[in-house]
Amino acid sequence: MWLPNMSNILRKFCLLSLCAFFLGACTTAPPVKTQSASDRLIEVADQREAAGDYEGAVDYYLRAAAIAPDEERQGVLLQAATSLMELDEVERARTVMRRITLPHLTAAQRQHYDILLAYVALENGHTQKVLALLATEPADKSLLADYYWLRAEALQQNREWIASIQARIAADPLLRNPDRQLANHQALWTALTSLSDDELAQLRTAPPPDPLSGWVELAELRRLYLQEPDMLVDVIPHWEARYPGHPASAAFAARLAGGMRIAGQPPQQVALLLPLTGKLAQPAAAIREGVLAAYYDTPQETLRPAIKVYDTGTLAGSVQAVYQQAIDEGAQFVIGPLRKESVRQLLALPTLSVPILALNTIEDDLAGSEYLFQFGLAPEDEAREVARRAWADGHQRAIALIPEGEWGTRIYRAFLDEWQALGGRMLEVGYYNAEKTDHGDAISASLNLDSSKARHKQLVSLAGQTIEFEPRRRKDADYIFMLATPRQARLITPQLSFYRASRLPVYATSHVYTGQPNSSLDADLNRVRFCDMPWILDGDRDYLQLVFRENWPEAAVRYGRFHALGIDAWRILPYVDQLENDMMGAYQGVTGSLVLDKNRQIHRALDWASFDQGVPSRLEAGQESLETPLAVVQ
Repeated sequence: MWLPNMSNILRKFCLLSLCAFFLGACTTAPPVKTQSASDRLIEVADQREAAGDYEGAVDYYLRAAAIAPDEERQGVLLQAATSLMELDEVERARTVMRRITLPHLTAAQRQHYDILLAYVALENGHTQKVLALLATEPADKSLLADYYWLRAEALQQNREWIASIQARIAADPLLRNPDRQLANHQALWTALTSLSDDELAQLRTAPPPDPLSGWVELAELRRLYLQEPDMLVDVIPHWEARYPGHPASAAFAARLAGGMRIAGQPPQQVALLLPLTGKLAQPAAAIREGVLAAYYDTPQETLRPAIKVYDTGTLAGSVQAVYQQAIDEGAQFVIGPLRKESVRQLLALPTLSVPILALNTIEDDLAGSEYLFQFGLAPEDEAREVARRAWADGHQRAIALIPEGEWGTRIYRAFLDEWQALGGRMLEVGYYNAEKTDHGDAISASLNLDSSKARHKQLVSLAGQTIEFEPRRRKDADYIFMLATPRQARLITPQLSFYRASRLPVYATSHVYTGQPNSSLDADLNRVRFCDMPWILDGDRDYLQLVFRENWPEAAVRYGRFHALGIDAWRILPYVDQLENDMMGAYQGVTGSLVLDKNRQIHRALDWASFDQGVPSRLEAGQESLETPLAVVQ
């Protein structure tokens, strides 16, 4: 009996001791925090976001924001807007962001907010705003991937290739989304293929296995073996050995080599259709010489198809018969014709039997013309290039000086459309008579000097006495777009100085330069910036350019740009339908950096120079020209 009684006593004692222990623990341990309703909703939203269900995450974030305390609400709204950005729901994200109270944001939250604003600005094409919002790297490391990605996108849209490449290299190891990383690689490749040879070389600042140098070297190899695509397959393994584990290794490099091999196969016979008689005979002959020079410069005999030249004559209608003759005689690809009307005549055919690389561009409806590619020295491309360069240089308000007539109006319209699309303002346009030498009226009106004189006249009338007066030009313009030939440019620029506009930067197309340095005639063009093809600005570096200058010096100057057109027309022939392919990227030709748009028109991105002591001096991307004013009239 004792043992059971003892057991009961011990059992009671133990129970009392355990109760005392737990009661003591309750008095000393911190209280358990009860999870609020908003916290539970946020937890579910985070889980949905981590699983990739961004729509579900948005729903739970917004429900949480509706009941969250004021100090937590801003962060929850930021998360909701971020998930909407992942869904590309920019307008819905903007609506959520309008509910955020900016003064209540912490410094880190404000950086997050600016990232979201940058996404909105990028969606609307406001690249300068993106770069302004992201001028400083965020302290929150979790925002760095978006920061570099957004900067890279804005810089690339501004055609600031080198800066965009550097931002993409910084973003690459931070990107966790495979699709975003692939898109980053493709955009990086596009930027690399848009650089000149010198710019590529300047980027290689570190030895292997530096990632940036690896990308640059791969781009250099692709460029080196464009005319020998099969050899690229052989050298890729050596590149991979130099850069083990590089982001472009394996799949990317294999796709590049395979795409080059497929694209780089030329047709067996090519027809060249040109107006070798009539008013265009000399430019046509220059194109023909350019094609033949590139043909004989092709490294391998196997890449040299048969080529036959056909004269399209002086009548546009005859081109249809010549085209059919070329096909009947075995042509598998046609280069030409040159005249716009001839291109339209080919478009009028019921069907096009073989692909055509026309040497001019038209704005007609291209429906049903999938076999027609258009490639020419379109001045509209140069006008757009001026707008992009001026915008990249930080200018926002423009004045234009344009020759009267259809040609000037057409080119000005291309400039204006591009300039306004970028966000620029057009203050005034002055039309001058290209047959005259005095352009004072157009210049004076553009600079608002007429308004200044009118105000003076009114003051004199009111005061009834002579008032000392000096006309003042407008101060709100950032630069002048000048469309002019060398002769007209040499007249206009001194007159700009006379009318007190010597400090305004002047941008021009290639029409301002003859293609031959002449320091005495072009002395008045100092500080005028203009775009032109590498063949003209870097001609001394090109072997074929030297051949033309030595053997046909007069034609090399007068028709040099047509020589370049013929060279590029031949060299891009195997790749023309691949120019819109991401792996192909831009084609660095002697006429410029070539890309294909959705209408199968090939557009040229050009290089830049500024006259210095009457001689063109190369300008790199983002580099301002000399700070000295325009040549001042003595």
